[in-house]
Amino acid sequence: VWNQYTIRVPGGKRDALKAHLASRQIGSEIYYPVALHQQKCFESLGYREGSLPQTEAAAKEVLSLPIFPELTQQELSKVVDAVCSFCEAELPSYRRQAA
Repeated sequence: VWNQYTIRVPGGKRDALKAHLASRQIGSEIYYPVALHQQKCFESLGYREGSLPQTEAAAKEVLSLPIFPELTQQELSKVVDAVCSFCEAELPSYRRQAA
């Protein structure tokens, strides 16, 4: 299924990575910016901030990268290089793995 390729960006850096990609004309998307239990339509269930900490953390960290059948190897490499360059600069514990 060519639907979403979603990564987690730790340390509050997700929006900075999105901007970094956009500056290189690489689209990305935050599909679930609010955890389901925090949405108004589920308010009656009684969940509060902190009720599902892992879900809440994921909602703040996930970013979906381009994926579709026509994505070329050159485009894929551009995305990978942009993500890696960001991580090398912004995430101290990041180490690029050899392909």
